[in-house]
Amino acid sequence: MRYSTAIVRLCAPIVAIATGALTLPAHAVPVSSPACTSLAIDPRFELKNNPVIKSVTSSIKTTAAPANVKYCNVTLVYGTNTNQNITIAIGLPLNTADGGAGGLEGAWNGRTEGLGGGGCAGNLNVDAAVNTGYVGSGTDGGHSGGDCTPGVNANHTYNLEFIQDFFRVGIKQQILWSKRVATSYYSKPPSYSYWNGCSTGGRQGYLLAQELGSQLDGILASAPAMYWTRFQTAQMWGQLAMFELAGESPSGAIPPAKLVAVQKSAIAACDAADGATDGIIDDPRVCRFSATANVCGRPGAPAAPNCLTSDEATAVDRIWDGPRNKHGDRIWFGLDRGSDFSILDGPTPFPLGVTQFEWNLIDPSYAPPSMKWSTVSLGGKGLSYPQVAEAGSRNIADVTDTFGPLDAFRARGGKLLTFVGANDQFIYPRGVLNYYRQMAERYQARHDRTGFEGVQSFYRLFHAPGVGHCGAPIFSLGTAGPWPQNGADFAALVNWVEKGVAPDQVIGKSLSPALSRPLCPYPQTAKYKGTGDVNDAANWSCGGNLETREAVCPDVLVKYKDEVDGPLDYRASSVDPSFCKRRNVAQDDDRH
Repeated sequence: MRYSTAIVRLCAPIVAIATGALTLPAHAVPVSSPACTSLAIDPRFELKNNPVIKSVTSSIKTTAAPANVKYCNVTLVYGTNTNQNITIAIGLPLNTADGGAGGLEGAWNGRTEGLGGGGCAGNLNVDAAVNTGYVGSGTDGGHSGGDCTPGVNANHTYNLEFIQDFFRVGIKQQILWSKRVATSYYSKPPSYSYWNGCSTGGRQGYLLAQELGSQLDGILASAPAMYWTRFQTAQMWGQLAMFELAGESPSGAIPPAKLVAVQKSAIAACDAADGATDGIIDDPRVCRFSATANVCGRPGAPAAPNCLTSDEATAVDRIWDGPRNKHGDRIWFGLDRGSDFSILDGPTPFPLGVTQFEWNLIDPSYAPPSMKWSTVSLGGKGLSYPQVAEAGSRNIADVTDTFGPLDAFRARGGKLLTFVGANDQFIYPRGVLNYYRQMAERYQARHDRTGFEGVQSFYRLFHAPGVGHCGAPIFSLGTAGPWPQNGADFAALVNWVEKGVAPDQVIGKSLSPALSRPLCPYPQTAKYKGTGDVNDAANWSCGGNLETREAVCPDVLVKYKDEVDGPLDYRASSVDPSFCKRRNVAQDDDRH
């Protein structure tokens, strides 16, 4: 089954507008800083009577308790046509004219901090940045709420305005207008400009680094939802596996208690591989535990009702293995062993995963709460998962998936930090590692001993074992691995940008259990020294290399846009085929 690639051509004019954003002319501002209220009513600040600003307000507001910080709030609606209505919120610490004090100018620390959204929703809350002296900004991405179904029209066409405004135009305008308004309000430009986001906010950070790299000095983009089409399509793989292989109910879901039991069994089986028995799998990619060990009646299997049937065990192993085509080649990554099942593989599908089928096939009849997704097979008769994945890659992924290079951002001297949980149950952390490997190859330095030294000069990825999405605990177990607390990750970024101190580790902490541990720049990981409390960072050090054949070679992907019948694409995965000379053996270990 083949699908049109016309969408890419249709998007070209919008992409041109988006990537060029708005050319902001140099503008004159008074020598003395203006009052907040004048920003929206004085044409000299180029908000009032601006043809692309549909409405604007500016007033003094106060951040939420307990901080209760007064600031200048500017809210504008940007649009170049009737259908485009992108709301942008900018929070400015008070300048001297409005009574601000203690900063570089008024209460301002001289910096801007763009804040990201989550899921299919934007973010207009700027408090977190303003409370720390930054000019904070956010956008709704052109729509309110978190519903992505408007991306497909009833006539089976894409709503390109909705898609482009959310994926790129809104966040670019957010950055450009926040810097421009800051310059007007303080009568001086920002000294440094930053981005701070996780999940969708992480994806937004990568998009900005790739397409607006000359405008930002530092980007903290964690757990990035960066391969949007491919990973959200993969979010449905487990639901299909349960429905097709172990259907016990209309949804086909395996009872949650059984999934928690097999999750615990996987952690117990692979916990000690890193030399420390602490309830954490250091690298789930090399855990080969099979759910068949939990089949009822097997030695060591949980007692009924939490043991598995043979069909359920097969389904769980397919969930862990991830999407493959009829040739057994990997299309995308699976849910890592030790991760929570409840979000993507619960009694009902994750709504954004179902919506992605709608986007891939340009068919609104798949929109939630439709059960039409259940007509898709893993790879058999009728419409199959590989066909749906290929449709998404060909129809829309070039617009939504954030996988471009970082040349302009690197040339500017920008710094990028990413933290990702090894047990992220939403975005499949192996996708982030796949991108990082590509960038490592692109920016490889001369005499690069590890292959990652070049990229680490401006972009560092930190792998956090035992951690869920955006630092969340593993909810089903009530435990959490190490994650930066109290802004330690953002502080490390600022220190790198402004003082040139590249972070060689960032301490991660958890309260349940109480632990601290160094998080290390990939491909290093924290290594237990062999003695002392495993929950104390003092007994761990960064070292080793997670880029082993066992970890990397089974994750080589089938060729993009040819998911049904294409070959494995070593070049796109930045893996040397000679490194994987035993690839078939390694992959066979991971197939079911």
